[in-house]
Amino acid sequence: MISIKTPITLFAYNFPHKKTQDFIFRLLSEGYTIKTIYAADPVKLNIPPSIIKSKIHHIGLIHPKDIAHSFGIRYVVTHHDSELLIQEAKESDTIAIISGSRILKAGVIDCFPKGIINFHPGIIPDARGLDALLWSIYNNKPLGVTAHLIDKRIDAGRILNISQINIYSNDTILDLSERLYEIQLDMLKEAIELTVLNKGYILDNYGEYNRKMDSKLELVVESVVKDYVKRNAKQ
Repeated sequence: MISIKTPITLFAYNFPHKKTQDFIFRLLSEGYTIKTIYAADPVKLNIPPSIIKSKIHHIGLIHPKDIAHSFGIRYVVTHHDSELLIQEAKESDTIAIISGSRILKAGVIDCFPKGIINFHPGIIPDARGLDALLWSIYNNKPLGVTAHLIDKRIDAGRILNISQINIYSNDTILDLSERLYEIQLDMLKEAIELTVLNKGYILDNYGEYNRKMDSKLELVVESVVKDYVKRNAKQ
């Protein structure tokens, strides 16, 4: 496998975080070396909470600092646009992966010549931006995850692969949300391989960027979830 020896840089959050935890364990189990984890402290966002519960409150998570220490992974607490990170990135031979980060600035993106892989929980270009799950249901679009190499645009850049999720007849919105997350773990290895092989494609039009869905539209989504699942269930 070409990319087994390709070292990885991980963008993460400096607090217990399921995606960061699962990405670390999955990458290590696949034989990859995580060279550095750049972990950013939490930032309060000016985004109103959703009225639809579409995320599970996880317990029993391990702080990424402790995971890194256990596996001998270098762990650096820093803003993701810090001078330290930028300077180190310029000298890096790694592929970067986002397990947790706010929007990265162009100056940071440009420092990783091999690219920064992001997993967006929506199919680009139909579901760019925030609340991809909700907008996909509202617009009756397929549900899936897009692995892409980011650029200065949000949820754009070179598309590596897209995976749709299976929908089952008894699914709730929590099931759909969790499956969109879980499929990202299965996409990790292929996304890295495609990056190493310089594969992927650029779209002519990345469509519109979705903002946070307002509460009135969320209520519409809540009312049509069962019908959406019924129409799209494969099993």
